This record gives sequence, C-alpha cells and structure tokens, in this order.
Amino acid sequence: MGLMSITAANAATATGTLTVKATITNSCVLNTSATGTTANAILDFGTLSSLASNVDADTTTTGGTAIKVLCNNTVPWTLAFDAGKNAQTTQRRMIGGATSNEYIPYNLFSDTNRATAIGIATTAYSGTGTGTVQTVNVYGRIPAGSALPSAGSYVDTVTVTVTY
Repeated sequence: MGLMSITAANAATATGTLTVKATITNSCVLNTSATGTTANAILDFGTLSSLASNVDADTTTTGGTAIKVLCNNTVPWTLAFDAGKNAQTTQRRMIGGATSNEYIPYNLFSDTNRATAIGIATTAYSGTGTGTVQTVNVYGRIPAGSALPSAGSYVDTVTVTVTY
C-alpha cells in the first residue's frame, strides 16, 4: 500500500480560546527603582569642622539620595519617620566619634526652608501612586551651637514607613 496524503479537502479544524489574565494587588515599595533595584536613601551632612552655624543638607545635593516611592496607580500613600536608632526623647542624633558614644543632634524637615519639621511617627508626606517611581526629598539641619564632638564618622538610621 502506498502512503496516503491528506488534502485540504479532507482536513478538519477546530478552534478554542486562550484566556490570558493577571491580578494586580495594591502595593507600595520604598527606595526601589522601576527595575526593582533597591538602595537606601541618604542624607549626607558632609565633612564638618565647626557646628557654630546651622549645617544644612538635603537628599538632592552631593552625597544625597532621595526617598523613592513606587505605588500602584491611584493608590493613596503616606510616609512616616521614626526617631532613629540614637534619639534622646524627640531629638534625633547621629552617634560616632573616637569612643563611638558621642552624638550630633539633627532635625529633619519636609521643606527647603526647613520650617516644617518631620515629627516622630507622624505623617510627613502624602501622595497618590502613579505606577512609576515618585521622588521624595528630605531636608536636614544640625542646629547652630551644637557641641563639637571628637573627630570621626557619625551615623544614624531612620526607618521610613509607607502606609497605603
């Protein structure tokens, strides 16, 4: 017997469907780029030799990195800041120095004029998600007349919480 061939006249077809779907849940993340890379925000007062005058810094200048908020489109969000790891009551402080137990006080603000202080565990910023990364800048000040501690590096870590 020879091979049989199927011709178009003898072929049959059937169709069906493929349902493609996804479910998006509301979400917000901090300090994440659109590609998922994470990095901490940084407020850098730089190298100092005197604290006789106010020392200002912000997350937009050299050494600074702004807070990045990435929330779904139309999701309302707020940011709150804790006291940091070295606060004394309501005064945020960096720790360091030669003996690692000296402090430099500092304050955080939500505006360039440093008129609106960022309280502890209170809403400092609010917004509505756009589905793309939104930048939030923070402004800092070491108050004039702070005691000049020993030479060395000083640091504090403030936890930022996004509520959505």
